[in-house]
Amino acid sequence: MGLVLNRAVDRTPDTVGIVDPIADVQYTYQTLYDRSIAVAAVLKSRGIGEGDRVATAMRNRVELVTLYCATQLLGAVFVPYNFRVSAEELTHLVENSTPDILFFSSEVADAVADGEWNTNPSLVSIDADSESSERYEAFLEASGPDSFEPTFVDPDKTSVILHTGGTSGKPKGVPRTHRNTYAAATAHALQNSWSQGESTLGLMSLSHTMGIHALASILVLGGKWVAQREFSATDTVDLIESEEITSLYLVPTVYHDLLRSDAANQADLSSVQHVAYAGSNMNPSIVREIESQFNPQTFVNHYGSTEVYTHAVCSWVSEKPNCVGRAGINTAVRVVEPSDFGQLDPNDTVDRNDLGEIIVDTSSPEAFDGYLSETTDDRSLTDGWFFTGDLGYRDEDGDLYFVGRVDDMIISGGENIYPVEVESVLERHDLVTEAAVVGRPSERWNQTVAAFVTLAADPSGTDFETAATTLDDHCRESEELADFKRPRRYCFIDEFTKSNVGKILRKELQKRDLNIDVHGEIDV
Repeated sequence: MGLVLNRAVDRTPDTVGIVDPIADVQYTYQTLYDRSIAVAAVLKSRGIGEGDRVATAMRNRVELVTLYCATQLLGAVFVPYNFRVSAEELTHLVENSTPDILFFSSEVADAVADGEWNTNPSLVSIDADSESSERYEAFLEASGPDSFEPTFVDPDKTSVILHTGGTSGKPKGVPRTHRNTYAAATAHALQNSWSQGESTLGLMSLSHTMGIHALASILVLGGKWVAQREFSATDTVDLIESEEITSLYLVPTVYHDLLRSDAANQADLSSVQHVAYAGSNMNPSIVREIESQFNPQTFVNHYGSTEVYTHAVCSWVSEKPNCVGRAGINTAVRVVEPSDFGQLDPNDTVDRNDLGEIIVDTSSPEAFDGYLSETTDDRSLTDGWFFTGDLGYRDEDGDLYFVGRVDDMIISGGENIYPVEVESVLERHDLVTEAAVVGRPSERWNQTVAAFVTLAADPSGTDFETAATTLDDHCRESEELADFKRPRRYCFIDEFTKSNVGKILRKELQKRDLNIDVHGEIDV
C-alpha cells in the first residue's frame, strides 16, 4: 500500500487528501507523503523496520492516518486498536499482536496505564502526559537517518492486523496483506461507484474493516478523506456541506441518528451522490428516509467481514430492504448446512429459501489466510471456504439475505427461531425505532422469545401494556412470521448497548443482571 501513496503523490501532489477539522489541518498528497516519510524515518531510527508492528489506539485524526501511511512506506505492519478499549481488553490485544511500539491518545490513557501485558512495546502519547510514555512531539523531533527511501515489500507480506469485534468471544487478530487491502479497496470503489477525486467522511474507526478500507479506497483514487473523531449530527452535516462530501459509508445507527436530527432536516446534502452501509440490517423506514433526504445515485448494502472484506453487495436496497444481494466481484458465496449441526462441508448446499450458513470462497484476493494466534481454532477455514458463522438464505431470484448468527438461534419448543426475522417484522411498525430479540430460559419451552424495543416516541407517558398488545397484534397479522416465532415478552428501553460499529450487543440482553433500565416488561 506504500506504492499506492507513492503513485497518488506522483499523479496529484497538490490535491487535498486528508482533512482534520479539529486539528485545523489540510494535507495535500505531497504534504501527506512528506509527513509520512518523516515519521517512517524516525520509526526506522528506533529500530522499526520491515515486518515490525506499530500499534495505535486513538480516534480518527491526522496523526493516525500519517502513522498508517508511514508504516506502509516502511514495510512495517499497522495494528490499529479500538480507542474504546478497557484495560483488560487492551491487555488482550497487546498480548495477541505483540507490537513493537504503541501510539495512543488521551481517550486510551487510563487503559494504557492499567494494562498488564507481558510484552514491552515502546509507548508514545499523542496528547496525554504520562510518566511511562514519550510525547509525540518529542518523538517527531528525534533525528532520523540522513536519507530515507521507502521500502515497498512483497504484496503478500502483512500490511495491517485488524481484530474481530469480539461479539462471540475475545477479539481475534486478522493479518491482512498488501494484496488483500488493495483488492478490497479497488473492489469497494467499483462496487460503490466511487471515482477519482471522491470525498468521504472518515467517521468509521480505522481499527474496523469499514474504516481502514474506505481510507485505502480514497488513497487509491486520489480522493479526500475527512476525519470526524466522534459522531455528532450537527458536525456531520457541517462537514458534508463545507467539504462537499460525495460519498458516505456508515453503519445504520449513524444514518438513523443523523436523519432524525434537526440539523439534517435543515441542511443542503445534495453533494452526497453515493450512500452505502454495512454492519447490520437497516430498518426499512430508514431506507425510505435516506432515499428521500439524499436522493443518491447509488445506495448499497455491503456485507462482509474482517476476514474477507466483501462477501456480497446489494445495490437494489430500495426494492429489497435487508437484502445483501450477490457475491462481490472478487469472490463466490454459498449457503450450506450450518457448521454447528455437523461436519463442515462446503458442498452441502441448501435449497433456495432454506436457511443455512453463509460461506465465502477464500481464493478471493480480499480473503485472509488464517488468524494471528496459532491457538485460535481455524475450523472456519475448510477446503478453500470461510465458514462465516452467519445464517442466511437465497430467495427465488438467487438474492442473498443475512438472517443472524448461528449461535444467536433461539430453540423454543423444538423449533428454530432466528432473531433477525422477528426483528425485521417488529421494525416495520411505526411504534418501533429499533428492536433486538433474544431467547430467555423457559422450563417448559427451553427458551421463549423476548423482544427489547426502543420506541419512536418519547416513552414517558407511554402505556406499555397497550404498546405490547399492539406489537403482538402486528406480529400475529404478519404473513412473514409464524405464530410460534412471535415474542412472548416485550421489554421497552431507552437505548441499546452497541459495539464500536453500531451492532447491538445481543448477549448483553441475555444477561441475568441487565445494565440497562427497562421501562416496561410485559408478557403477552
